[in-house]
Amino acid sequence: MDDLKLLKPVKEELDSIGCGMCLAKWTQVTIHLGPGITHSCHHVGAHKIPLDELKNNPNALHNTIEKKMRRKEMREGKRPNECDYCWRIEDNTQEYSDRVWKSAADWSQVDKELIFNSDPMDDIYPRYVEVSFSNVCNFKCSYCGPAFSSKWTEEIKSKGPYKLYQTHYNGIKESEVSYPNREDNPYIEAFWKWFPEAYKHMHTFRITGGEPLLLKDTFKVIEFLMENPNPQLEFSINTNACPPGDKWKEFVEKVQYLTENNCVKKFDLFVSAEATGDRCDYIRDGMDWKMFKTNVEYFLANTKDTRVNFMAAFNVLSLSTFK
Repeated sequence: MDDLKLLKPVKEELDSIGCGMCLAKWTQVTIHLGPGITHSCHHVGAHKIPLDELKNNPNALHNTIEKKMRRKEMREGKRPNECDYCWRIEDNTQEYSDRVWKSAADWSQVDKELIFNSDPMDDIYPRYVEVSFSNVCNFKCSYCGPAFSSKWTEEIKSKGPYKLYQTHYNGIKESEVSYPNREDNPYIEAFWKWFPEAYKHMHTFRITGGEPLLLKDTFKVIEFLMENPNPQLEFSINTNACPPGDKWKEFVEKVQYLTENNCVKKFDLFVSAEATGDRCDYIRDGMDWKMFKTNVEYFLANTKDTRVNFMAAFNVLSLSTFK
């Protein structure tokens, strides 16, 4: 109830600027560096980052012309079409939409006055950043697909998409095709030009995948933070917790260093499981439940001031073992 009371003045302030105003369009970003796409807010579709914009301005990873035009619409009292999820909530219910919730977050409020008084075509460093370096993954989970798993990409290229009633499941979209991991990627090159300054402005930085622990850039980020601490940064990584070889032990040792040496404010580990035992192995093709459980317990035993979060794509197959 207290949260809801706090949201009312936030909405009123946003509406005083424009009925479509949302701070997340400035302060939040998800960047998929494999195919080179970006979006601010998980409700809107991602769009391609033009290489000509990125060539001389790494800030275009977040500040594309496309996104700036949506910001301009918001400042002019318009509602961007891509934000229709929130408009449906606001027009048909008495609930607060995510544009209000996201704008009320600490990582948005800190830049409120700057945003209200800025030119919508200006560049800004985001506060909440989620990055995927690649879709490389050793899993092929039933609810996932080629955009986020190279294992899925291999199967669909070989056998084609699943033919379901009136639709195809897990087709490969051209806009979501990643650069092969063995090739130079201009979007990752731009990231490493952008990150050394951008991370100073971040409230939250989260690496997702694919499987981040299979990628050298994930460990490069961790090592960068070990050498260049930001004690105000909340850092997290999504992982399937079943990387091959000694990757898990190496990862845990580096996280332990980060937290013990105050290199980050806190570290959160996000792992996925929808069931336990054989049922989980079936849902998440590639999962080894015993290894998963052992690795999570090892992480908890060998780090401190960390937290493990379980993400669950709950489904009918989960029912018999979830509790």
